[in-house]
Amino acid sequence: MERFAVGITRQAGAILLEQFQKPLTIEYKSEDGTNPVTDADKRSEEFLKEAILKENPGHGILAEEGSQVDSSASEYMWVIDPLDGTVNFINGLPIFGVSVGVLRRGEPVVGCVFIPSPRRSDGSVYHARRGGGAFRDQEAIRVTQDSRPQRGRISVFPAAFAGRFRLNKGLRGGVGELRSPGSVAYELALTAGGVIQYAIFGSPWVWDVAAGITLVTEAQGGVLLRRQGGDAWETFAGFTDSQGKGLNAEGLKEWRPSWIFGGAEMTRFVTSRLRPRSRLRLTLQRWAARRL
Repeated sequence: MERFAVGITRQAGAILLEQFQKPLTIEYKSEDGTNPVTDADKRSEEFLKEAILKENPGHGILAEEGSQVDSSASEYMWVIDPLDGTVNFINGLPIFGVSVGVLRRGEPVVGCVFIPSPRRSDGSVYHARRGGGAFRDQEAIRVTQDSRPQRGRISVFPAAFAGRFRLNKGLRGGVGELRSPGSVAYELALTAGGVIQYAIFGSPWVWDVAAGITLVTEAQGGVLLRRQGGDAWETFAGFTDSQGKGLNAEGLKEWRPSWIFGGAEMTRFVTSRLRPRSRLRLTLQRWAARRL
């Protein structure tokens, strides 16, 4: 299954590279002219869907641009982002990816992410399977092994978190060199490879992170989440309901906690030094923002 996923992820990446920096047909999924989708997104998703169902008839599929096969008879669900980083892609910025993750009864077991790469003209595929380690093409990779953020090392830390959390001693002024590349899949691949020391995300969609979870954990990293309305960070244990059953496609669409990925010690260190601001303060901040 991992070998098959690597193959189709690379082929989907080739579709994107073929259309990169060429004229695109662009539509918008929201009325305010944000959240774009291109013909490249659609071509990549249609290819992936057809290839998966041909090789694995009966498996479930959930993809960002609408492809959905919710097979209750199968224990496998393929979760796909055919082009993560569409805004970058449209603007000619080569920071984007294809994300293909496989869940078995709600637990991530295979993850593949294609990204453009200076190493190869046809890009690189970061891939992993449960218990098999993580790789960039054929080279084994691992997350950074530092136990706390290092100055001069890259971190992904959303600006929105500064308004929602206080940084306690040990983090204040020491979160690392902050970047926001604009593609969750791309960032998770680089986190698995040790380029990014840790990455925090506010509320990404499941297709943004499904592949990256396997990549980071198999690269000897840690994955923590913080549920909406909760205060505690917990170790990710699977996309399951209260009875431990794997979620169907509709349930997966609703799964949008905050996440942190990186070395196991690093993620614990960072989250232990984030303190949520009071709900009253957050309410006042939102009210003030609307008045401006």
